Amino acid sequence: MTRLTIATFLSLLVTGCGGGATEVATDATGIVSIDITDAAVDDVKEVWVEFNQISLKHSGGEEIVRTFEPAKSINLLELQNGKTEALLSNTSVPVGEYNWMRIGVNAELDNVFDSYVLTNTDNQIELFVPSGSQTGLKLQSGFTVTQNMSTNLVIDWDLRKALHEPLGQPGMHLRPALRVTDMAVYGTLAGSVDADLTTADGCGDDAAVGNAVYIYVGEVTEPADIRGADTDPLVTASVGDDLVYSVTFLSEGEYTAAFTCQAELDDSEAEDEIQFAVVTTMILINDGVTTTVDFAPPPPS
Repeated sequence: MTRLTIATFLSLLVTGCGGGATEVATDATGIVSIDITDAAVDDVKEVWVEFNQISLKHSGGEEIVRTFEPAKSINLLELQNGKTEALLSNTSVPVGEYNWMRIGVNAELDNVFDSYVLTNTDNQIELFVPSGSQTGLKLQSGFTVTQNMSTNLVIDWDLRKALHEPLGQPGMHLRPALRVTDMAVYGTLAGSVDADLTTADGCGDDAAVGNAVYIYVGEVTEPADIRGADTDPLVTASVGDDLVYSVTFLSEGEYTAAFTCQAELDDSEAEDEIQFAVVTTMILINDGVTTTVDFAPPPPS
C-alpha cells in the first residue's frame, strides 16, 4: 500500500477549551501554540482524525490538561505546504520548562468511524491509532514557555511513515510518527524534480505515482527506506504533478535529501529495497530561509 508522504501542517494551538488545569507554583504566565503538520499520498484522498484532548507536563508540577468539547475532527490531507488550522489558540500557561506533551484522539476499531481514511475509490476505512484513545500520543520533546512571550511549536505527523494497512487485520493503522519543531527558528527545503527521473528504469507504469523526497538528518551517503529503525528519514515529502516538492518547519542544521520514484513500494513496517536515483548531502537549513535543492539525472559517465 502506498503511504502518505504529505507535507501537511495543521495548527494545534494550546488554548482553554474546557478541561481542568493543574496548578503550578508560579504566577508568571506565557502563551504556547502547538501546530500539527503532515504530508500526502497516492491512494487515499482523505485522512480524518478526531482530537479530544491535549496535555502538557510542566517540570514543576503535574499535567496541564485541555479537553476539546466537542472533539475536533480534522482532515490531515487538507493541511499541506505550510497550511495550518488552529486547534487550540492563545492560552496562558505557567512559564518554565515542559517535559512532554500528550495528544488524545478518538481512533479505535469500534465501527464508530470518528477517525477514518477515504480511499481514491471512495472506500471508507476505519482508522486505528495505537494508544491514541487510552494513554494518548506522547511526545517527549521538551520546550520552554517564557514570560509574556509566545511559544509556537509545530508537530509533524508524517503520513508516509505512519499510515499502514496490516495484512489480514481490519482497518488501517496510523502510528505516532511525530516530530516537534520550534517555529521561532526554522527553515524550508524546496525544489523540483526532472521528469526523466519519474520515468526511469524501476519506476512504475504511472509516472505520477511513487515520487517522493526523503529527508535525513546529517550526512547520509546510503539512504534507507522507512522500516521503523534509526536509519529512517526524519520526514518525507511527496512530489506533486507539477514535479515540485516542499518541506516546511525544518530545524536549523545539516540534512541529506534523496529522491525515489518507488515510494509506493515502501512498507513502513518492513525492510524494502527501494532505489534512490539522486542523493544530495551537505544541505544547510537556516532560520527564515528557503533552501532550494533540485533533482536531475546524473550526467553520463
